[in-house]
Amino acid sequence: MEKSNASSQNYWLRSGLLSLSEKVAAMTFNLGTAMLLLRLLTKEEFATWGIFVLLTYFVEMGRSGLLQNGMVRALATRKDDRTEQANIITAAFLLNIAYSVFSNLIIWFCADWICLQYQVPLLADMLPIYFLTNFLMAFCTHSNFVQQANFEFRGLFWTSVFYRGVPFVWVFWCWVAGDTVVLWQISWTVFAGVALAALVAWWYARTFLFLSKKLDLKWLMNLASYGKFVLGTNLSTMFYKNIDKLTLGQMLGPAAFAVYDAAGRVTQLVEAPAFSIAAVVFPKSAEKMALDGPSGVKNLYERSVGATLAVILPFVVFVLVFAEPIIQIFAGSQYLESANVLRLTAFFGLFMPFAVQFGTVLDSTGKAAVNFGYTFLTALINLGLSYLLIQRFGLYGAAYAILIGYTLSFGLMQNYLHRQFRINALKAFMHVPEFYRFSWELLKKRFLK
Repeated sequence: MEKSNASSQNYWLRSGLLSLSEKVAAMTFNLGTAMLLLRLLTKEEFATWGIFVLLTYFVEMGRSGLLQNGMVRALATRKDDRTEQANIITAAFLLNIAYSVFSNLIIWFCADWICLQYQVPLLADMLPIYFLTNFLMAFCTHSNFVQQANFEFRGLFWTSVFYRGVPFVWVFWCWVAGDTVVLWQISWTVFAGVALAALVAWWYARTFLFLSKKLDLKWLMNLASYGKFVLGTNLSTMFYKNIDKLTLGQMLGPAAFAVYDAAGRVTQLVEAPAFSIAAVVFPKSAEKMALDGPSGVKNLYERSVGATLAVILPFVVFVLVFAEPIIQIFAGSQYLESANVLRLTAFFGLFMPFAVQFGTVLDSTGKAAVNFGYTFLTALINLGLSYLLIQRFGLYGAAYAILIGYTLSFGLMQNYLHRQFRINALKAFMHVPEFYRFSWELLKKRFLK
């Protein structure tokens, strides 16, 4: 029993640190790229880059929804059946390629409308290059999903290093050399980063990539059927998290989008611990539901949210106190008006762990349709509030809208979790001191060694 507990603790510590390292690497390169571009581009050009990044995030979150959870869940519960694993992996890969084709077609049809609505004509030069990148992402993400299903997270870290690091290195070189940054050239650096990331992801996943000689239509339909709800959930999540920026950019123009996005980039720091823990919790949550039922899921949810809050709370306090210096360092003096907006958006982070783990619990226990319903409802609430409050309060109205929407959504989601799993949100806060004690004891042991 002691050996089993030690093995379990090692899994959480090793996997959690690797997953967190992957998110921190991605976040560091993303923020570094944004910090440099805020200084190298005009507000209108930065808004173009922001729309491009947002568009690609929508595509990748949709891909993750369609394939990741369903594939990981299926593989994690069939570890001893190599034939079934091969059928699942083959069906998922073909579905991934089909998604790239479909998403490219949608972007192609909508490109002119997006450029016109958000006043970003330079986006038209970036999208054709992204169409090629989108196909490479199918190979990259497929290998990463297979790794996650087998509790292997090393490849995910190196994937992020290359995917996010190559564009950063190029922008950094332009800044040092004093060269002009051309947006379509950044698209090529993203392509190069994804190409290298795909090779690394395949290298770490190659021992788990069992391919079948023929397509199992049953698994193709099962993955698509399960994934359609998670896809809808992920797109709704992206929508309600970014509806403030999208509405602001449409109503007030690219300059307002750039100012608000400067604050939003800092706030995204809190997503790293939330999604890192979610990536580790998901396969374990599926196992817990199969072995222990709702009680196992309840304990897992409360502890994982508590661990995430323990990381996020100091960040929120720091941002509230030092908003102006943070914006000055991150974006420069031309964006100082973002400081008070940043103080408001910092509170978004307090809701993030509950929302992320809500989705993790429902998706891993086969309730993806319910998760989609709640997320879509939140998106509609945020959309309505954004249009009402931006007209009245401008930049601050966007932050007020999302904060109110998150509060309403939090109440609805916690009510459902309490009814279905007897989960108590307040108990998550009780686990925060426990996380600090555990971290302190771990540091003391390391120091004494």
